Parts: sequence; C-alpha cells; structure tokens
Amino acid sequence: SSVHTPRTSAASGAQRSIHLTQRDLSEIKALKKPPPPIRLLMEVCCLIFNIQPVKLVDERSAQGRLRCDYWEPARRYLLSDPFFLQKLRTYNNTLSIAQRAKIRRYFKDPEFTADRVRTSSKAAFELYGWVDKLMQEPMVANSATTRSLLLDRLVALDSAIEERAPDEHG
Repeated sequence: SSVHTPRTSAASGAQRSIHLTQRDLSEIKALKKPPPPIRLLMEVCCLIFNIQPVKLVDERSAQGRLRCDYWEPARRYLLSDPFFLQKLRTYNNTLSIAQRAKIRRYFKDPEFTADRVRTSSKAAFELYGWVDKLMQEPMVANSATTRSLLLDRLVALDSAIEERAPDEHG
C-alpha cells in the first residue's frame, strides 16, 4: 500500500474515500470483453454486494458445461447503478467469514494484482484499491446484526444447557 494513502479503520470505514467518477464506471462498463483482471475485480464486487452470477454455457467445454458469469450482472446491477459510487463511499457492512474466504482466494490469483488491474484499466485500479482496503480492515463484531445474532445464539445455548442440567435440588 502507498505511503500517501491514509489507513481507514473499521470505525471510519463508513466514509471511505474512493476517487472514482461515474465516467470511470462507464469506462469499465463499456468493455465488451474485459481482460481477466477486470473480470475478477467485478466478480469480487459482486461477492461483496451479494450479486448472483448467471449460468452460461462454457465455450471451452465440449460437454456444454455451465459456468458462473459475473460480468453481465456486474454491468447491470453495479456499474449501471446510479448510486454505486455512493454505495462504495458509505459501505459499512461487515463481510462474512465466508465472503472474506472467497475474496482472499481471488487475491492469490496471479491475474488479480494491483499491477495487472492498473495495466488493464486506470479506472478499475481505484476500485481495486477500495476492495483491498476493505479486506485489510479487521473483522469487527460491532454491528447490531452481529450482536443480535450472537445474543440469540447465547440465549439458545443457555436454554439448551438448562434443559439438559439434572435437577440439583432434588
């Protein structure tokens, strides 16, 4: 990461700085056959924003197998969304452990590096930096939803323990 980029903590993550414009998003969206680094970046964005892939016939498969494709859903639901930039700036959801694990696998792909993305598209490089920062933030269990889920689990566990405990007073 660059020396000039201020680190954002999870608390200040609610207002993430991202130097993307609607024009940048249009540039990415206009790609008919995006290079692998851009395709991978948009797959990661779909994972972050819970956008489902479409199943397409894999041209490389002789058996006509289906493959998951995120490009069209990314173009339709993220890059065409007039509020996508705002969603990036104000994103404050906590990524699930499963989301983090899936996204980490992308960062191990040699096609999905800062340099490869930058070479493919200057506009996409900003988005890559946003994803990278998001992944560097510590997992925080401070959202109301997480607390609520944990509390529900504790109450259920407590009830289960009480039901199983033999009567000690009898």
